[in-house]
Amino acid sequence: MRCPRCGTENPERKIVCRKCGARLRPTAPASSPVTQETEAELMWRLRWDLLRVGVTFALSAAVAVALGLFVLR
Repeated sequence: MRCPRCGTENPERKIVCRKCGARLRPTAPASSPVTQETEAELMWRLRWDLLRVGVTFALSAAVAVALGLFVLR
């Protein structure tokens, strides 16, 4: 790999030039950018989360009532 600054030939595995210290490869981005959700996507997720909580609560209440009736017999 040839150094873009001084032209020195460097081994392929090198990151910086052995003669001038210039970077031989571009740096990788630190992390992927955070995606921004639209308001519609947030509302959709909120509705589904509320539905899950409601169904879980209803099933828990049904089990509690069933167990209560079973114990009272």
